[in-house]
Amino acid sequence: MKGLLHIELFKLFKKIRSWLGPVLIFTLIIIAYPLTVEYSTSELAKSFYSILWLGSLMTIMFSTEDIFLEDYLDGTMDQYIVNNISLPLIVFIKIFVYWLLIGVPIGILSFIFAIAFTSNFESSLLIGVISLVVNYIYFAVFSFGNSLSLNKGSLLSSLVCLPLVLPILITLGKFITALEYALNFYSYIILLLGVLSIIITIIPFLISFILKAHLD
Repeated sequence: MKGLLHIELFKLFKKIRSWLGPVLIFTLIIIAYPLTVEYSTSELAKSFYSILWLGSLMTIMFSTEDIFLEDYLDGTMDQYIVNNISLPLIVFIKIFVYWLLIGVPIGILSFIFAIAFTSNFESSLLIGVISLVVNYIYFAVFSFGNSLSLNKGSLLSSLVCLPLVLPILITLGKFITALEYALNFYSYIILLLGVLSIIITIIPFLISFILKAHLD
């Protein structure tokens, strides 16, 4: 597993545009927002979280468009199957690597921007942690959609994935409301962690099944 992780890290890391581009786009979205609207500081703080969640969602959606395409086209997936390498393990590693190089920096930037907009360290730290959790969920869900539309464009994946992530966005909205009014927001954190545990367990097997169907 360690060798496969190193290989996938090297493959993505050498494609600088594939991981640095999404991080820069996310940064541009958050920085450009207050420069393009005529809001007071208090109004900006209230709408900041909506832009944060939508910015990370859109960035991750576009960054996963070709997550499996290269391995599919160059025959790497066939080699995995021929050599009896676990395809669910490969899928898990790929999602983890994308989350590590794109999702984690976005989570760190979310924490930094939250401090800048709200000047509240504790709530900003929570936002950063929640962002890390949600970003992994986004990567897994959009990877699932892209496995369905492999070599067929990204429209199908968008149609499949957007309804799946809407409950996550709603939960994030409820979490922010509870956080602002000092209500019990821990239930939403537990809910998101529960979704994450299900995603980590099930999604690699679903995606590997779909990828095998494409290869047959």
